[in-house]
Amino acid sequence: MGRPKCFLLVTWDGAGNLPPERSLARALVARGHTVHGIAHASVCETLARDGVDCVPVRGCRPYAASEPPPDDEMRFVVKHIWWARAFGPELLAAVERTRPDALLVDVNLTYAVVAARSTGLPTTTLCHFPYQVILGPLVGLTTSLLPATNAYAAELGLAPFASHQALLEASTMLVASYRAFDEVDAPAPTVVHVGPMRTAAGTGSTWRRTTDRPLVLVGLSTSHQNQIPLLQRLCDALGVLDVEALVTTGPSIAPELLRPASNTTVFPFVAHDEVLPSADLLVTHAGHGTVMAGVAHGVPMLCLPMGRDQPLIADRAARLGVGAVASCEASVAELRDAIVALLADAGVRRRARAFAESLRDHPGLDHAVGLVENC
Repeated sequence: MGRPKCFLLVTWDGAGNLPPERSLARALVARGHTVHGIAHASVCETLARDGVDCVPVRGCRPYAASEPPPDDEMRFVVKHIWWARAFGPELLAAVERTRPDALLVDVNLTYAVVAARSTGLPTTTLCHFPYQVILGPLVGLTTSLLPATNAYAAELGLAPFASHQALLEASTMLVASYRAFDEVDAPAPTVVHVGPMRTAAGTGSTWRRTTDRPLVLVGLSTSHQNQIPLLQRLCDALGVLDVEALVTTGPSIAPELLRPASNTTVFPFVAHDEVLPSADLLVTHAGHGTVMAGVAHGVPMLCLPMGRDQPLIADRAARLGVGAVASCEASVAELRDAIVALLADAGVRRRARAFAESLRDHPGLDHAVGLVENC
């Protein structure tokens, strides 16, 4: 490992980005390194529990993923987070203050990525979704904003970047996705798939009350996506089936807002890796982190994408044959029928298990730690 190093982590309250980034930060701290952080105030306390000396970013709009989203959420996130100028000067000020050996920057924070390049410090960008998202759905957005990106680069004495992709691939990028799940034909050598960087999972045995009925786990977004109506329809659909169901609401939804049947248990949070080893079906919004957990454990999935990058991820799961996709507006009857069909589908179970087996030797958290330690 060599001498302990000092890292600066620059991130934001994006819900799905935090689990892999927190895992990486905890692993670095456990190995004797120091990790400083800049993030939204809403997650500084959480990062502090991981051992990160985190300070709130100044100069940009407050944001908390657990609160109801603003009107036109995507426009808000792009303008006030992903292309928020404040993250650039804040990174530069933190470099002066903490004197890090290396930088860890969330891939969405464009001005922070540019500022990191200007420091000359070893930089690793952290991508919590398939790289395909950047090369596909986001390419139009990044192209339209490239002049603004390059204007900031010029202020810092950098040459213009030919594309947003060129900016990101100029340093090592850790992609928290499985290579076989990410449809990128020939990624640049700097793009390294390290999987979701989860820590060791449990057996799942403590979550089964009975072994004579299928166990269905429901896990929708940990951020607020107005998902209460969908959660209730799922509770209603599961309540008429001969299954055991565990519904997790996340930090943005109080469990008492739901009316579950006697066969359904509702918790605000359960580590999905603790349940999935014994689950027969995962019902998910197709958030990338949840889908990665599902495919790693070989559990068939019913994907109910609600927005963001979820339709792309749900479609990929369906084309791999490890799950099916339904509308997040589906009725109780439609949800019931989709759950019944997947529980009866031996083929999807077989494909899900085979895909999980193919991931057995995929690089993971230890590989990611080694890369950033040696960058």
